[in-house]
Amino acid sequence: MSEYVTVETRPTDDPNALEIVTNQTLTDAGAEVYNSPEEADQGSPIAQMLFYGVEGIAALTITHHTLTITRRPDVPWESLVDDVRDALRDFFL
Repeated sequence: MSEYVTVETRPTDDPNALEIVTNQTLTDAGAEVYNSPEEADQGSPIAQMLFYGVEGIAALTITHHTLTITRRPDVPWESLVDDVRDALRDFFL
């Protein structure tokens, strides 16, 4: 495991969705798709941590090193990305 967590954001065609690429392995499985916090209840610990620890996530797709986050429209990206970055650092370090 790396001694640090990097987070890079990439825009998508959807203004309410953003890709977050990290240097940490998020899953070894294929894509994990969660369309609501309730779907994450039986999902990965990372999905549960993000849905219940970061305010404003409406849906989440997790792949090897990438999170695709769909936000609630009333939540600004700046605070959401900062909260996701902090949550990932706490989770991995």
